[in-house]
Amino acid sequence: MEAHIEDLCRQHGIELVGSSARGRAIRWRGGRLEISILPIRGQVSYFIALHEIGHLVGKGRSAPRLESEANAWLFALEHTVVEPTPATLHSISRRLRGYLEWARNRQHRRVPPRIPPRDHVFWRLLALAPD
Repeated sequence: MEAHIEDLCRQHGIELVGSSARGRAIRWRGGRLEISILPIRGQVSYFIALHEIGHLVGKGRSAPRLESEANAWLFALEHTVVEPTPATLHSISRRLRGYLEWARNRQHRRVPPRIPPRDHVFWRLLALAPD
């Protein structure tokens, strides 16, 4: 799995830097791309790495936040070299659920975060693992 992440980064000109427990993707002015991830020790950390790569090179990168997150997870699921375990699917769903809770808690703001329309892949991914 680690070799696959390194190959994808090489293919897309993404630099692996630092170590971030939550994962982070940065597109710098001038076009430099980098991700910061924990070492890949299992399937969940592998999928987080794929997800961060998806933020940089996947479809729908500039969508509103929740949609962008779902699009990056979809990239991960489409580009994986392993079948995701139930624990991995639960992790993806739990992370999206956290973003949904974040957005719902901010609906009172003058410009609230956009909650994806019902036909967006966000809802299918959220349902990968029920509560």
